[in-house]
Amino acid sequence: MILVVSYPPIIDSAARLYSELSESLREMGHRVTVISEYPAEDSPVDKGHEYYGTQVSGSDSNGINVLRVSPLSILSRIPGGKPIRFLLSCILFTVKGMFTNSPDVILVYSPPLYMGIAGYILSKTKKSRFVFNMQDIHPKVLFDSGAVRNQLFKRILSRMEDICYRKAYAFIVYSSGNRGYLLKRGVDREVFIIPNWVDTTARALSGHGNAFRHDKLIANKFVVSYAGTMQAAQGLEIVVEAADALKEYNDIIFLLAGEGSSKSALNSLINERNVTNVLLRPVMPKDRYIQFLYASDVCLIALSSDIPLQTVPGKLADIMACGRPVIAVVNQLGDAASIIREAGCGFSVNPGDTEAFSQAVLQLRNDEGLRKKMGDKARLFAEQNFSRAVCTKRYEEVLCHAARGDRFQQYNGMR
Repeated sequence: MILVVSYPPIIDSAARLYSELSESLREMGHRVTVISEYPAEDSPVDKGHEYYGTQVSGSDSNGINVLRVSPLSILSRIPGGKPIRFLLSCILFTVKGMFTNSPDVILVYSPPLYMGIAGYILSKTKKSRFVFNMQDIHPKVLFDSGAVRNQLFKRILSRMEDICYRKAYAFIVYSSGNRGYLLKRGVDREVFIIPNWVDTTARALSGHGNAFRHDKLIANKFVVSYAGTMQAAQGLEIVVEAADALKEYNDIIFLLAGEGSSKSALNSLINERNVTNVLLRPVMPKDRYIQFLYASDVCLIALSSDIPLQTVPGKLADIMACGRPVIAVVNQLGDAASIIREAGCGFSVNPGDTEAFSQAVLQLRNDEGLRKKMGDKARLFAEQNFSRAVCTKRYEEVLCHAARGDRFQQYNGMR
């Protein structure tokens, strides 16, 4: 049994990962039941999906039994309604799970944190074990960002966190930093590192044969690209500052694609500095996004200095799977910088270090051999560590051994 808030036709990272995981587990011979929410009115959805518009409570999707509960979206629009929504959602997931066949193992995706409570209750009533997949460390992220300030709500969330840490049979996290956090919190259960996977089998048009290269504004240019959310958490001002510092190099173009609360401020900064070598583009669907990466000579990831060290942007794996060198503007002590060093696939510089960022761009611009070497290493590392086949097989190993009650001694390679 899998508990996850998002599932197709919803379009987000959780829906993609867990639909692909469910399909892979079915292909390995397992029976899979997924409990998820109906798409909310404001959820991004794939209108071409077979489920879209049906709103039935249960369906068969590629041989997977998918059950739905209400998202209770209206409660989030009422002052003080979010805590009530979380409580009722926990109850809905739990009750829905009560009326299913007893599973061998329960896999829970968090956030939201209440999914762990639902998983624990179901594990007790169904006499199953539950494995907790923590994508973000909640409630720590909520507290650090100031999203939750109410002291009573903080105490409730902290208590929920403690219950999940004591009752889960095993944990799956995507980075060593997240594993380290759990161990520091005193978790005495197995904690496995399994990265979020990407499609390493797709082949798009590469380099100058790509459709994006037909744009006269970037044709024959050295393209440094960023694609993703544009918010304060990314600190993308450094890109505009570096572009300004490198404006004498007429062949370098910075291409930023995405949406977010910082996009208008970035546009204002570009105009204020009269920078002509930065182009802003809208967000794009997955297929064009992959072509966008292939059209780039160098790809960027960026996180501001106050982002938790264990944060690894999902786009890093996408970039590496496309065989592109990376420049990462991230804390050097964080997991993202550690992955880049281990793979040898690019440079990482500290947030705010415009000079180091500019020098990294120039070094890659001036050395085609270095770009190819780093790109090849990126691709190889992605195939060995971020492929769907490798990662979903690791999930299966953890789930099967949790179902049998093994203590995983032979799986040290995933820790």
